[in-house]
Amino acid sequence: MTDTTTQTEKTTDDVVMRFLTQGGATVELHRQDYRLRTKPFNSIELLPNGESRISHGFNWRCLGCNAIGGGGRYGLNERHFDEHKPEKSRDDANAHAEKCRAMPKPTA
Repeated sequence: MTDTTTQTEKTTDDVVMRFLTQGGATVELHRQDYRLRTKPFNSIELLPNGESRISHGFNWRCLGCNAIGGGGRYGLNERHFDEHKPEKSRDDANAHAEKCRAMPKPTA
């Protein structure tokens, strides 16, 4: 069984959860806010008059192999973002950690 008491690197305040990969690297689930011009809840319809709204969502990144994800709804500048579905992002991050064999990157 993998030792889960290993000390890991310091993370940022937007990290909601962390998962340990099979190789000992960390997958972090992040809270993300984006300014969007579409209506909420799976709409592709634009807001009127160039208005925008803040959307709260989640994405994850593996600190071992650099894989990223977030449920697949948005892909913004190499960041995936899942609005309104934190459990989907969490499950995807955990599934990646279960399969990934990446080890932590060496420190300088």
